[in-house]
Amino acid sequence: MAKLLKGDANLKLWVVGHTDSVGKVDDNMRLAQARGEAVASELVSAHGISAARLKGYGVGPLAPVAGNDDEAGRAKNRRVDLVKAP
Repeated sequence: MAKLLKGDANLKLWVVGHTDSVGKVDDNMRLAQARGEAVASELVSAHGISAARLKGYGVGPLAPVAGNDDEAGRAKNRRVDLVKAP
């Protein structure tokens, strides 16, 4: 991802954190936000990407890519997506 960002100086991204559905929704929303911000921060600090090009968000358990009925599905839902910002 850092290579892509370095190759396109105009690319801006939303760094969107996700969680599984275990636990309270409010806790998962905070965790997802922190997850998105942590990835954005790592891109800035470790790879020299401008912070103005990245914005961390969290959607918690609201957009699963797999079921939350077993650990394999929950593991897929604990992720960060990178979305091209307008």
